[in-house]
Amino acid sequence: MITFAVEPWSSFRHDAGRLWVKHWEEVAVHQDVISLNVDYDQYDRQDAYGALYIIVARHKGEIVGYWAGLIRAHLHYADSLTAYTDVYFVEKEYRKRGVGQDLFAFVEKMLKARGVQRIFTATKLHLNHSALFKAAGYNETEIVFTKLLGD
Repeated sequence: MITFAVEPWSSFRHDAGRLWVKHWEEVAVHQDVISLNVDYDQYDRQDAYGALYIIVARHKGEIVGYWAGLIRAHLHYADSLTAYTDVYFVEKEYRKRGVGQDLFAFVEKMLKARGVQRIFTATKLHLNHSALFKAAGYNETEIVFTKLLGD
């Protein structure tokens, strides 16, 4: 059975390390130029500020998925508490079994209980989860572009 819980950054930080590399290898673009180098100090600061929010999926005590985001008032709408997804991940062997759907349903429930009015999340085009989000009632509202500024 998969369990979902809000967990403190301090425990997630240590338990999730093995998944962060898998996550990066699967989703990161420009890996030949930009290496994984988690800014733990920045996460620590966001946690101390009270903005960092972590939700973890576990099976038999082991992390099999997570959602991490920041909760804060929107810069343009000071009265609107907003959640910004930083990262989300479900291990491959737990996909196509509803774990992603259940994870986001739990995320939404917990965010709503915190008074969050809106959540921003994204999906990579090369690992597109649009169907998951559309089925959960999310709307496409922006297209994000990136450009590697190299030599």
